Amino acid sequence: MIGWIKDIYQTLFRFARFPCEPDTVLIGNPDKSSPVLVTCNFDYTVRHLKDYLEKEQLDCFLLVVNTKGTNVWCAAAEGIFTTDTVLSHLKVYNVGELVNHHQLILPQLSVAGVKRKELKEHGWEGIYGPVYFADLKEFLNNGLTKNKDMQALEYGYWERFKMGLSHAVFCTLVCIVPIFLFASDYWIQAIVLVWYFAFCMQLIEHFIPFTRLLYKGLVLSLPILALVLTSVKDPVLKIQVTMGIIALGAYIGYDAQGHSHLGQNQQSGKLFTMIFAFLALVYGGTLLL
Repeated sequence: MIGWIKDIYQTLFRFARFPCEPDTVLIGNPDKSSPVLVTCNFDYTVRHLKDYLEKEQLDCFLLVVNTKGTNVWCAAAEGIFTTDTVLSHLKVYNVGELVNHHQLILPQLSVAGVKRKELKEHGWEGIYGPVYFADLKEFLNNGLTKNKDMQALEYGYWERFKMGLSHAVFCTLVCIVPIFLFASDYWIQAIVLVWYFAFCMQLIEHFIPFTRLLYKGLVLSLPILALVLTSVKDPVLKIQVTMGIIALGAYIGYDAQGHSHLGQNQQSGKLFTMIFAFLALVYGGTLLL
């Protein structure tokens, strides 16, 4: 029961850090020839990975490396999960004395931070494992070789839905003060709109024929604008609402770069700033009318 509660909480607040203690964990009854797996100290990952390894009765050493509670992919991209991080763990926990080999099975999604060439310079062979730990047993049984399916990253609708929940919670926390400052009479509608954008940016953005997530957010504002502009009669309020909807769509689209597997390398900051400055200028002008 506690595990389910943790899963729900850590899914809703996935953008936060949830560290567990760095450690070298013995799974089953490993000996000196047993494989050495490396992961981050993101509590959600560690709990589920340990459950999987124990269920499959895989005897191994699990290195829970200190990434400050950040998941593998984000930690590698942020420069937290690096070769130095792994080497430091190996030294502190004397991992070299536990095994008679120098092979480390690394998460494939750590490739941005952990470099095999640098590990080799320190006497360790890094081997990138499958994308999903559910394939680890087959990977180990196949002599540490991966087929194409093990290398494929799937971003299906269940994962998109969970990411949408986290994105919606994060954007609500960011937008709640502006909402009550500028749209206090419509705060319920505004929060619903935040969730609309956040979920759409995860569930249907791939159907919108633009590369930049910022543009996708702006496109998603169009049906809401059409609905609002046909129902709002006051011309000044109409302009203000239009600016607010576009601003919200632009912000959530831009912010989705950090909540999507597809947009983390996009550079849209300058364009986003220009759009926001223009919207703020127009909105400010309406206050003089």
